[in-house]
Amino acid sequence: MQIAHLFYSLKDVIGYVDRTFTAHFFYMFLKYIAIPFLVIVLLYFISLLILSRFYLDKLSDKKSGMEETINNFLTDLIFSNYPFEETKEKIDEFKNSEVFQQKWCKYLILNKLIHIKQNIKEVNQNLVLIIYKQFGLNEYSRRLINRSKWYYKSLGFYHYQSLDYKIKKSQIKPYLNSKNKYLKSNALIALIALSDEKFDILNNYTKKIPSADEMKILDLIYQKKSVIPETINNWLDSSNSSIVVLAIKVIVRYREPLSTSKISYLLLHPDKIVRKETILAIRELLIVDANDILITHYKKEPDFRNKISILKTLGVIGDTKAKDFAIKLLSEEKNIDLKFHIVSCINKIDTTYFNYFNSQDEIENDMIGKMVLHVNNPYLN
Repeated sequence: MQIAHLFYSLKDVIGYVDRTFTAHFFYMFLKYIAIPFLVIVLLYFISLLILSRFYLDKLSDKKSGMEETINNFLTDLIFSNYPFEETKEKIDEFKNSEVFQQKWCKYLILNKLIHIKQNIKEVNQNLVLIIYKQFGLNEYSRRLINRSKWYYKSLGFYHYQSLDYKIKKSQIKPYLNSKNKYLKSNALIALIALSDEKFDILNNYTKKIPSADEMKILDLIYQKKSVIPETINNWLDSSNSSIVVLAIKVIVRYREPLSTSKISYLLLHPDKIVRKETILAIRELLIVDANDILITHYKKEPDFRNKISILKTLGVIGDTKAKDFAIKLLSEEKNIDLKFHIVSCINKIDTTYFNYFNSQDEIENDMIGKMVLHVNNPYLN
């Protein structure tokens, strides 16, 4: 027993010594290896961050100085009316400067030219293009268009579009048939921007135009500050629904009249979007002569949302005949949503009508009474 007890005591002592040695070894490892290593790594990264920040600040200061030099140079060149030869000499001299040797200098010059062209009226267009070509920036744009990625091509289109480089339209036209929708869209916008006031590019365009592009095209047409395009009636007759919709929106933007014969023709269009835009145009342009046409068309209109739009439009331009038509509809219509818009239409034409309204159906009276309350107080729950 004593031997066994001695054995276990000895084992405990060895275990204690082993644990003490392990703890001491771990402590020494942390103190002389791990912690110093971590401190060195931390100091390295802190130094790297400080140096990077210093380098970036220095680079930013250098770039700012370059931008100021370029701004001053281009401002002087564009607004001092130098003869062509002198302009060319100044550009050649600048191309030999230290500033121009920086790889981003050309991009800064191009961006500045675009900024000047877009923000300063009456700038000499020919002079801007001379500077653009003398610096070889036209070649840069061409190379972008020849690259495989669509966004590089689109950037090249943007350069031509922003600088009004009309002579390069032929480089963009092939991309109207691109399978890439973004590239096709950017090509169309660029070509419209580069076209004259006739906007002939749209005459035979057969692709669908997205809503976002419609807005861009409308803005481009309006920004040119020309009269309404001469071919607008051809657009209304186009087999491409997108062009018809665009034509209607252009007419509304220019506040041009839309004849009743053309309205009747457009309301027979198979595309519900064309019919919707026609109804909206009647409302926006306050074409009161279209009352009878809308009344007749209401029963023929297959699209539910367009029916609602007709009622909204009649509420704006409607006369006594439109009111009588809506009153008759009110007794016939079972759809709650349509019934609500019929009530709204009548109320807009004659705000006193529902003060005396009474039907033999109390449930109907209660429902219409609530609708009238909501029409007059749209925020009512």
